[in-house]
Amino acid sequence: MTGRTDSQRLLEQAERANLFLVPLDGQRRWWRYHHLFADLLRARLRQTRPERVGGLHQAAAAWCERHGLVDDAVRHALAAGDQVRAARLIERHFDALLRRAEGATGDRWVAALPAELVRARPRLLVAQAVWALLGGRVEEAEPLVDQAETALASSGDEPYEPDTPYEPSVGRAASRIANLPASIALVRAELARRRGDAEGIAASAQRALARLSDDDRALHLQVDWFLAVADWFGGRLASAEAALAGVVARQRAAGESYLAVRPACDLGQVQRARGRLAAALRTYEQALEIASDAGRPLPPAGMAQVGMAEVLSERGELEAALDRATEGVRLCRQLSYTLPLLAGLAVLAWTRQALGDTPGAMAALAEAERADPSTAVVDLLNPVPALRARLALASGEVADARGWVQACGLAPGDRPSYPHERGHLVLARVLLAEQAPAQALGLLERLGDLAAVEGRTGSLIEVRVLQALALAAKGEERDGLAVLAEALALAEPEGYTRVFLDEGSPLAALLDRRAIAGRRAAASVPASMPAMVQPLSERELEVLGLLAAGRSNREIAEELVVALDTVKKHVSHVLDKLGAANRTQAVAHARELGLLG
Repeated sequence: MTGRTDSQRLLEQAERANLFLVPLDGQRRWWRYHHLFADLLRARLRQTRPERVGGLHQAAAAWCERHGLVDDAVRHALAAGDQVRAARLIERHFDALLRRAEGATGDRWVAALPAELVRARPRLLVAQAVWALLGGRVEEAEPLVDQAETALASSGDEPYEPDTPYEPSVGRAASRIANLPASIALVRAELARRRGDAEGIAASAQRALARLSDDDRALHLQVDWFLAVADWFGGRLASAEAALAGVVARQRAAGESYLAVRPACDLGQVQRARGRLAAALRTYEQALEIASDAGRPLPPAGMAQVGMAEVLSERGELEAALDRATEGVRLCRQLSYTLPLLAGLAVLAWTRQALGDTPGAMAALAEAERADPSTAVVDLLNPVPALRARLALASGEVADARGWVQACGLAPGDRPSYPHERGHLVLARVLLAEQAPAQALGLLERLGDLAAVEGRTGSLIEVRVLQALALAAKGEERDGLAVLAEALALAEPEGYTRVFLDEGSPLAALLDRRAIAGRRAAASVPASMPAMVQPLSERELEVLGLLAAGRSNREIAEELVVALDTVKKHVSHVLDKLGAANRTQAVAHARELGLLG
């Protein structure tokens, strides 16, 4: 700090003289004074050489920044009374904090600056808005980005040091805030995403794109991601799937594997929406690999674990889902970005409920509400409020669920949209619980038509299940059974299970009546004619072919990329449908029916 070149020798002399000096590493490069002695030295300096205090803090700030000790650099700059320098340090190292998920550190730094200084620095305001969004404080973000836009328009990019260009610590190409007009537009795109506004996402992303240069590599990738999300939220799922796969590939090619995890998990969610559970599982496995360092999962791996838990839970593999959800939540707690934690706690709660652990389910929901109490996020991104309403219905607390849908402003005559679908599905269940199946059917018909047009098979299965219940409650059981058969046909190839089981006894009774009708139909078939009560699904035919080839259950699981328990269920279904006691009989019966070549 003083410019001397013999510091190491002086430190070693001080240690030998036992002057309260302690080495902190084996190489004797890092040292500290006993804290009481350090306090004494600082007090002595202020008494005898007060004019040197500010300069020493400035020198310390420069040294700390050069050696990557940014927190100490900011502290020394503030201690020197140089708030402008502290502000520039925060702006310069924003991207590094973002990558390390240290938004709380950034908030602490900014809180130490004068408010008027912050309001005059648009880049600092954008950084604050990003940290607010990551922390779930959506309501804080929009005023901050408005102030940033105003400050940029009135004073330009660098109001205090116009002759000093902004130099982010990660380089301009990798920076998220080097290009301020584009950065502001992308924060607005994120606000639109939180609201579920597909058109707003696309419009803001296009505005950002118009302001980008070839040097803004990170922002180009962010624009690509937002445009893909706009397709996803707008129900253009095939386009969204292709675009997100491209974003993941480009992020990895650019050496930004860490940043590829979130679009990879979005890709998995799109594949689940399309009813492609196996593809989603493979995508989450890839994301898990991306988010690991030498086999050790990093915090973003929690997002992939949560996605895998959702697939496994839907397939009825509850113990495996519980393990994935528990690990996913543990990792997501380490992220500054709260939405993955909310998704993880939601699947953890629902899986615990399915396993009979209602207190555990409610504890997970309570943690989610503490982590992010905001109500400004669309239910496609935050399933927690809708899930709490569903749990209320499962407990017979219909009035509580009705209160929630009313507080959300949901009504049977609404025009549905995909990002807000969860709320409307809760409303349909409330109407069924209130013995109003006709109103539920009107809403469900619109939800089903939209899901069918957009190719959202996952949603369509759930809607058809609820339509079957509504038709049966309305006295139109024959039509209800036909709709239920459609849901089963859509669900079987990918192993959907919980969508049926989670509706409880009303659907179980309807499934029983369908089974009785099937047995009656089978009884009318001549005994001499080999036949099946139910046709084999496409996936069951695949399993049958592998059985005929002599494959074991484990080999079938590896070839089809499914869990071993899933294969066992498929084999059991094949045997039941073919009326066979074992694999040999099943293959022989299948040959009689012409199901095998």
